[in-house]
Amino acid sequence: MLSIISILLFNSCREDGDWGNDNAAQFGFTIERDNNFIQKAVGEINQLKFNVRPSYDFQSIKTSFKFTTNLNGTLKLNGELLTANQEYNFTTEKNIFEYVGNVSGIHELKIVVKNEKGATEEEVFSLPYSVSEFSHTYNGGTGSIYQGDETQYLMKIVPGSGQPSTGYQIKFDTYSGQVKLNGVAANLGTWYPINNIDSFTTSLKTNTAGQGKLSYSIKNSTLSKDYEIQQNIIAREVTIESMNFSPANISINTQITLTGIVKKSPINTNTTIQYKTWISSASNSNLNGIQNTNNTYTNYALGSNGSFLSTVNALVAGIYTYNIQVKDEYGNESEVKSFEIIVTAPIFFDDSIVKEGNVTFKVPNPFWGSKVFQQNFSRKFKLISGGSATIAAVKYELNYDVTTTTSSFHVTRTYNENIIQGTTVFEKNNDIWETIGDQVASISSGNLNISNLTMKISGTASTGDVVEITFTPTASIVAS
Repeated sequence: MLSIISILLFNSCREDGDWGNDNAAQFGFTIERDNNFIQKAVGEINQLKFNVRPSYDFQSIKTSFKFTTNLNGTLKLNGELLTANQEYNFTTEKNIFEYVGNVSGIHELKIVVKNEKGATEEEVFSLPYSVSEFSHTYNGGTGSIYQGDETQYLMKIVPGSGQPSTGYQIKFDTYSGQVKLNGVAANLGTWYPINNIDSFTTSLKTNTAGQGKLSYSIKNSTLSKDYEIQQNIIAREVTIESMNFSPANISINTQITLTGIVKKSPINTNTTIQYKTWISSASNSNLNGIQNTNNTYTNYALGSNGSFLSTVNALVAGIYTYNIQVKDEYGNESEVKSFEIIVTAPIFFDDSIVKEGNVTFKVPNPFWGSKVFQQNFSRKFKLISGGSATIAAVKYELNYDVTTTTSSFHVTRTYNENIIQGTTVFEKNNDIWETIGDQVASISSGNLNISNLTMKISGTASTGDVVEITFTPTASIVAS
């Protein structure tokens, strides 16, 4: 009995452990962080990159942290002074902590991170601090920084006891953007004198989104020290808030108007964007059936409230997937907006309707050397106008040969429909056009035959465009 209970307990524990591992794998995360830290003077800032890399949607699961330190020091995140052993929630995946050591020694900063699903990670930072000839501090950069924003940092230098207060210089080593010292543009790699060590400013502006940093150096006559300012630069956004095309009915050579609203976030006064258009699919395989920029960006100035207006010409009939995308001055792209645009001819036959007809002839019975009459003809077809065009005219042309054993006559007849102004669809379903009394031949001898019979139907649009089709109708000969 004891053995059976032991087996059951073992299996139960194993199943619990398997569930926990699966849960951790599904909702686990890693920490991307800085590892190497140079010695700082007491009172100076250590910036600590601390990025949470989750295997899940970060915003859907609460992720929190708390910290401890072995020596006297302060920790800030986004400008907020934090309290040791108190739990805080992360609001973003990318973070930069700021630690200031207030006493000499190796400061062991421990940050423990956990999420709602029970996954945890612990990171320890060893930060050396000592008394130095001078210390350097700054304030600024605690708010959200977007591409193109100029961020000012107020700096100061505090000489150590008995150290000189003059002769300090600063050099900006690396930065992906523009650097200013006291409001004046500065070059990388150049030493600049600091005339007032109690208050001077460094301003940074970059178009590059993501995490970056300024590396710089400060020196006096005997000592040079390296520093850095880390930044999280937030990418701006550009969105196509709305985009539509008109008119709804488009035919060849019709001008298509694209109208919409493009928004930049955060809003700025620069109305310049770039846009590109392209066709990704076409029923006729013609990717130039509607004018487009061939997937190449072109400059554009937005109107009031971000209004967008562009016109293109429809060139070839077909069904197209037409796309538009915009890009802001920082290179950020919007999502692609796509439309299905159908371009028709100004006038065309409906191919789903089979074109057919019949021509009826009348001859005397018995036939021998007498008159031949065309009694009527029927026709079946459907004409449609495209775009803003209408159907202006419909014409029929009959051609055939009337032959006997000794003679032959060629016959051509034309007929015009009476079209009501504004007609966009014209259809006949084997309707009969009476032509009673139309003598088409007077021949002698027998063996009458109607040959080479054709019917041509022509449609003319209000634009002057013409479409026509020729086919072979059937012939009926009635004796009376």
